[in-house]
Amino acid sequence: MTQDATVLDETIHQSTRLRIMSMVISWPETDRLAYGFIQKTLGLTGGNLTTHLRKLEDAGYVTIAKEFHNSKPRTWVRATPEGRRAFAEYLANLDRALNHRWSRTVSPS
Repeated sequence: MTQDATVLDETIHQSTRLRIMSMVISWPETDRLAYGFIQKTLGLTGGNLTTHLRKLEDAGYVTIAKEFHNSKPRTWVRATPEGRRAFAEYLANLDRALNHRWSRTVSPS
């Protein structure tokens, strides 16, 4: 009997985007994070973070909102319901892949 291969969402699986999604979804104090906070915490350049956020936004996993606070622009990143669902599914698939039990009929060599 063959088992279907576990498929990981490539948009999330890329290491920087995985770190971004992990932060945005799991930060306990808020449901949104400031762009600058994400950039500083992950040690990313502005261009690199923008590129990865664009991919996540294009997939519908995050929304990006720009606001002014005391006449200074602030950019906020928030996970969408679709992004939360996709992240939960990604984690479940990763868990399945890590805990996969190989059939005894398959030889490792």
